[in-house]
This record gives sequence, C-alpha cells and structure tokens, in this order.
Amino acid sequence: MKKTHRLRTALAVGIVVLVVSAAWLLVPPPRHTAYPPPPTALPASESRAALTRVATAERVNVADLAVPFAPARVATFELLIDGTSFFPRILDDIRAARSSVHIIQYGIRPGAVYDQFGPVLKEKSRQGVAVRVIVDQLGSGLDTGNGALFDDLAASGVQIVRNDPVALDRDGLIGGPRPIDWRLDELAHLDHRKTFIVDGRVAWVGGAGIEDHFANGTFHDIYARVEGEAVEQVQLAFLASFRLLGGPLPTDQAAIDALLPAPADPGQIPTTVLHNTPGAGHLANTDAIERLIDGATRRLDVMCPYSADGGIFERMMAAARRGVHVRYVVPADSNVLATAAALEHWYPDFQAAGVEIWEDPVLPHAKVVLADDRVLIGTTNLDAWALYRNWEIGLLFEDAAIADTVQQQLFEPDIARSQRAQPQTNPVLRAVDWLMALISPLL
Repeated sequence: MKKTHRLRTALAVGIVVLVVSAAWLLVPPPRHTAYPPPPTALPASESRAALTRVATAERVNVADLAVPFAPARVATFELLIDGTSFFPRILDDIRAARSSVHIIQYGIRPGAVYDQFGPVLKEKSRQGVAVRVIVDQLGSGLDTGNGALFDDLAASGVQIVRNDPVALDRDGLIGGPRPIDWRLDELAHLDHRKTFIVDGRVAWVGGAGIEDHFANGTFHDIYARVEGEAVEQVQLAFLASFRLLGGPLPTDQAAIDALLPAPADPGQIPTTVLHNTPGAGHLANTDAIERLIDGATRRLDVMCPYSADGGIFERMMAAARRGVHVRYVVPADSNVLATAAALEHWYPDFQAAGVEIWEDPVLPHAKVVLADDRVLIGTTNLDAWALYRNWEIGLLFEDAAIADTVQQQLFEPDIARSQRAQPQTNPVLRAVDWLMALISPLL
C-alpha cells in the first residue's frame, strides 16, 4: 500500500509539474517593439561606452542586454554555403587572430569538425589571444556526455561560460567557481546563436554549429562574413552576454576600448544587427521577420528547417494573396517530426493562397528571409521557441545586390533540386498534423 501511495503521489506531482510547465510556456512572453529600431537605439559609435557600463557594473541583468541597435553599415559581405566552404575560412580567420576570438555556439560536439577547431583554439590561447566562448548546455550536451570536451578546452586557457536552460542556473567560467544564480534567468531560454568574432573586426553569423553534419553533406547551411562598423555591435552583444553568464571582462578603459577597435572602413552597406533577449521582451529578430513579410511587394523567399508558428504562416499567405511571389524552402525529410507535422497541417491553406512550398532533399538548416531587396540571415527558426524564448541573432542587409546574391546562390539552386510539396492525404497523419499544429505554441 505504501508503494502504491508513493507511486500515486509521484504521478500526481508529475502531472502538476507538467500542467504548470505547459501553462507557463503558453503564457505569451512580454514583448515590446525592438524593430524598427526606436530613436533611442544604440549606434555603433556608442558601443564602447555601453561596453564600459557592462564591464564595470557590479551585476548585469537580462534587461541590461535588451538594447536595440541602431542601423549600421558593413564594408564587406561574403555568403559562404555549406561547411566545406565556411569552416575552412572561419578557421583561417581564427588562426590569424591577434587579440581575441569570441564564439557563441548552440552546438559544439565531438567529431571531425571539432577536431579541426579544438587544437586551433587551444593554440591561440597559448599564444596569449583571449579566447572566449559561450555555449548552450542543452545544445552541446554538456551534462549528457560532452562535458569533458569543454573541461579540456578550459584547461588550455579558453574562457567558457554556459547557458543553462534545463539545469540549475550557475554563472561563471567552466573550471572555476560557478555559484548558483537564483534569478534563474536562463530557465527555458536556449542560447541558439551561432557567431564568431575575430579581433573585433570580422564577424560571422549563420546557422551552423561546430558539428559534423554541417560538413558531411547531410545538413545544408550558410554563414555571412562581414567587416565594418556593425561588427562593433555584434561584439558588444557577445561581451554583454559573456558578462551576464559570469564571464570576466577587463575593467581598465584602455583594455575595454581595445575590444572594440574602430574599423578601418565603416562601410556603405546598410546593415542592422538584430538580437532576441528572452525574458526582457526584446525580440528584434521576430519583429524584423514579421515586418519583412508584411512589407514584401514583389518577392518573398523563406528558408527554414523548423517551422510551426501559425501567425507567421498567416502573414506569408497574406503576402501571396496580395500578389507577392512567395517561395518557402523546407526539409523533405525533417529531423524534428513535431514541427514538420505542424507545418504540414498548413499545406492546404498555403496551396490555396498561392504560397509555393519546396521540399529540399538536403536538409536546409539555414534561416533566411528575403523580401524584395532586403535579406535577413541569422539563427531564428519559425517556431515558438526561436521566435519568443531563445537567444537569437541576425544581420538584416538592405541592399539589392546582396538580396540578388542570396537568391541566385542559395534559393535558386535549392529550389531547382526540390519538389513542390503536396497536402497530406492519409487521414491518420492528417490528424497527427492537426494535433501538432494545435500545440504549436509549445514547439
């Protein structure tokens, strides 16, 4: 009887926990407009002053990071497609680093790709280059078998902090004291960003982790490599997050200034750095995605591996109904069945509205929204976690030549090898699709 009572009690507690968790996830997070940038948005020229405040503050809160960035510029733009193209170039930039290498990665996992990055990061640290890394506990499996990888990096002098979305929130460097942060400001907020910043002068923003499937032909992704004044804002976003998670920053003004060197060429390409700061209502990537779709007049090309948000889908269909040529590239065979089913539920509506759904046989992991002559390249999927709960980053380019380049080099080849999607006809699978669409706010 006692055993049965304990089982019933455990079951009841489990149900309560699940109900409370579901209710918490379904409550719309607080949100204020972060894009278009308000008049108070931070220009690149004020990045040093902002970094000084973050570096010297006794304590940094999430709200301190919810700062919209003013439109900036980049001097160079390069689109690199697939790991065989971008990983060697990223490694070349890291090898050439003279002062700092900063990395935010949702996924860093053992394998052939990490075997290239690990020794280079260790060597740069031994050379006296400051190597700082932000990694996500869930995305990189720190507590499920991969912790030794990061312990080894930390032992080599690499400074690593971790975001703890599903673990007790502890702040500080891996390998050092990590006291509990009772604010629990990381709970259920994944750090989904993928960014490299070298010497504060070169920034890479894209969708790929340091994982083998981005280099062996099974996942298809991109990175944008940029130089110019917008890199200062990407650098600031990294350093503020590093400090929030307990990483140490220099407090000497000269050392702070050295982290944000003035670019040799600020650039002429209009670029806005977008970052989602969950828990503070700052969802600049989400705002920009909605604005791009709503403002499209001629063409709207979207690529995303994981999509489930009905509000975004309604906006895409509205664009098609007003005469915009809308093309949506999605996986033919997704590795996340729940979001794939939720998306498939909408296929009849997409078809009726005139939205072209193209199923790519090579899993398209890139997150890109191209609307007329503007294009957003970043890390934000079109599901509830990415749009409303995760740390995300993106670069919005307002340049016709860049938009044309992305369309010609990314979308056209992908669509050429893809097939038009057709609505599901199996009644059982249709029921599953309906159920997944119903619970899409949890996906």
